[in-house]
Amino acid sequence: MCDRIVLTTCRAWPELSPSDRCLADALDQRGFQVESAPWNGPFEPFDGARAVVIRSTWDYHQTLDDYRAWLDRLEPTRVFNAPDLVRWNLDKAYLTDLAERGAPLPACTIVEADAALVAGALARLSLREAVIKPTVGASGVGVERVACGREAEALARFHAVTRSPRLLVQEFIPEVTAGEIAGVFFGGTFSHGLRPERSVRAHGGRGQRARARAPPGSGRERPLRGGARPPPPRGLTVGGPETDHRGNVRFPGGTRWR
Repeated sequence: MCDRIVLTTCRAWPELSPSDRCLADALDQRGFQVESAPWNGPFEPFDGARAVVIRSTWDYHQTLDDYRAWLDRLEPTRVFNAPDLVRWNLDKAYLTDLAERGAPLPACTIVEADAALVAGALARLSLREAVIKPTVGASGVGVERVACGREAEALARFHAVTRSPRLLVQEFIPEVTAGEIAGVFFGGTFSHGLRPERSVRAHGGRGQRARARAPPGSGRERPLRGGARPPPPRGLTVGGPETDHRGNVRFPGGTRWR
């Protein structure tokens, strides 16, 4: 098998980002042949590659069935991360799955995209304010802050930009307005932390700057309860505010499967 590695992009942003270019250069220095190819272009670049790295497929949510079909064509043993894990991660229902198995997450639930149902979800979760998001989405499209009594206004803005039939209702953590930090793990081991220099919704061609920094807390492992689970990730990013309004450290929770 050739030493060819394909970094996956998309038609909307087909070129490698600056960070992906750093990865490509590092692999090139180690003797690998590195290419980039959009997932929604010809399949030939992915066929026979030593590894396929799913990196910047930011338009997947616009043609979800096509994206799932593309995942089905990949050789699972040569893809980072495994297609089954990526497929599980496409729908934000994975958050409720993790919460049910003991992961420390903000309170959340999934409902149909209807103002009355959002109001009911706020009541069930005992929330005065929340964030709503399409269950399948990227780049912050359709993400809205909603307060009790103003659900219809938030849903009108939501429906103006997305046709998602379902949405995630999630507890609003005020500390997120001061910015987030993210931790990057490889093979279950912490690698480095990042803090964005500005808080924006950005992916693909609209990337944001970030500074490396040491994260708070110990990153202790927290085992999850049983149930069907996807394969463990080879690479994982966990993000959130350092602390919430209850004084709990939200990062790095150290959540991992075992």
